[in-house]
Amino acid sequence: MATKTGTSSIGPKQAARAFHSVRFANDNGRPLNLLVTVDFTTLGIDSDDAYRVFQQLWSRVARWWAYRRTKDGNLGAFDCYAVHEHPKGGPRHVHWFLHVPAGYRATLEQAILRRVEKLSGLDCLGRAVHFLDVAKPGGVAKYTLKGVHPAYAGHFHMEASDQGFISGRRLAISRSIGATARERAGWKRNRSDRRT
Repeated sequence: MATKTGTSSIGPKQAARAFHSVRFANDNGRPLNLLVTVDFTTLGIDSDDAYRVFQQLWSRVARWWAYRRTKDGNLGAFDCYAVHEHPKGGPRHVHWFLHVPAGYRATLEQAILRRVEKLSGLDCLGRAVHFLDVAKPGGVAKYTLKGVHPAYAGHFHMEASDQGFISGRRLAISRSIGATARERAGWKRNRSDRRT
């Protein structure tokens, strides 16, 4: 019998990469400013299938974004990261933190909702998908990364909270703000920046 592969917490390297991605996006003038939460439990999607379903959602929205970008060069890269959670007694869900240029929020929201409807087979999503405008990305980054291993929480000046076992990858970062993009840009963290 095969054992489940997954994680019970976010590792310190993963957390650091996510925080660096947020800073990099800020430094590029493209701060992550929209938090999308998708509740797979409310959608009736099994916790073991949630990761695969979200991969499909990310892929479909990224394709839509790339198409829209060919029509409007102001859209820019698809900057985002996602963190999966399944706290004890709570729903299996994902926090998807994105940059959305001014004037595109409603369009992106509709694109996400339509794709969630198709993937879930539901015509009415109720409160299963939630959108939140973000003014302070550093604070939201700490919230989304609260599933960090408790031994490393102090290093990131935050409190850890058990977010349960996740099948598949717990954290994903888009290439546009990932380690390779940061390296190619010659980006270095400003050590005097203590926001996160």
